[in-house]
Amino acid sequence: MRASDGAQPPGSPPKPRRSASGVGRAPRVLWRIERTAVRAITGFVNGVEWLQRDPTDVVDQSPYDVVHRDGLAALRRYRPLVRDEVLRIGTEVVRFEAARHAAPVLLIPPLMVRPWIYDLAPHRSLVKTLLRSGFDVYLLDFGAPGPADEHLTLDTYVCRWVAGAVDAVERTSLADGVAIVGYCMGGLFGLMHTAVARDPRVRAIVTIGSPIDADKMTLLQFFVRHGHAEIDALSKRLGNVPGPVSATAFRLTNPLKTVTRYSDLFLNLWNDDYVAGFDGVTAWTSQFVDYPGDAFRQLLGEFMVGNKLKHGQMTFGGRVADLGQIRCPVLAFAGRSDQIVPAAAARELLAVIGSEDKTFRDAPGGHMGVMAGRNAPAQVWSVAAAWLANRLSTSR
Repeated sequence: MRASDGAQPPGSPPKPRRSASGVGRAPRVLWRIERTAVRAITGFVNGVEWLQRDPTDVVDQSPYDVVHRDGLAALRRYRPLVRDEVLRIGTEVVRFEAARHAAPVLLIPPLMVRPWIYDLAPHRSLVKTLLRSGFDVYLLDFGAPGPADEHLTLDTYVCRWVAGAVDAVERTSLADGVAIVGYCMGGLFGLMHTAVARDPRVRAIVTIGSPIDADKMTLLQFFVRHGHAEIDALSKRLGNVPGPVSATAFRLTNPLKTVTRYSDLFLNLWNDDYVAGFDGVTAWTSQFVDYPGDAFRQLLGEFMVGNKLKHGQMTFGGRVADLGQIRCPVLAFAGRSDQIVPAAAARELLAVIGSEDKTFRDAPGGHMGVMAGRNAPAQVWSVAAAWLANRLSTSR
């Protein structure tokens, strides 16, 4: 695909300076014509290539090694970037640094989606942001449940797979503790584990679009309040909740964007980064995995209907997840236009955790945008990396 910097197409002459006397107006017109022509040609070439490739070709490109397995779950350790390696991203030159923080970062995805949400495209990757910031980065992949996994509960995820991942990170990194970063339910898993295990090894937690107060999830609460019995009965007939069903429900939360996204793509075909980001999000929303039936009904009844997590009444493995027992620093993000997890539902975390060092930040975007939108790298990922760096020791 042809390179472009997103502001001035390759081969374009420097933009002429404006003149108060009107001199230079003709060169400015010629420059605009040439820019339009270059964008049209680049857009045509990119469009032909886009039609021929699978959206998943751009995702999950950061190299890693699997360092731990347990049933469906696998723990990845991303390979560090070479010290003093540089990469040109548009007009910006980024210098990579080898891992230099004492505590590694464990990324936890939500259920239903593939773990590549943290590595959507070469220039749109939370994994690479953390690697460039000098962190040792791990990711817990929950795998793709099949029909035989219908009876998996949230207890398995929290008490076995998250706990096992923290153990494996500590064992393989030889580090002093671990920081957890999670999007949506991935953030909840980090909080649930820390609260249930009273785990002092968790030195910091970052949540992105993670709900705490289910009563403030107004859109989902409307459907749950009026159709809990029907949803519960349907899920029992289905067994696992099929990935395509979850994907369709997810897209219906923003039907207008579903209609306009391809017109937006057409207008931005000249921009390589935009096209790669579009493919990454397309891969995300078209590759949902099945949701284990028992885990779904547990989440629906205890979290959504009972709001038990907020009130310290949700249990895992016979132990109460009391968020008030969490003492480590916590940073919570929410999307300003998030209809699935409104800011109020995520902000409630600060009211219930026991941490003294706790911060809430809102950022542009909806439920997907806050995690992977065009503003996420600058206003969420980089902010989270800097916050973690400030709270973790810089010596090994």
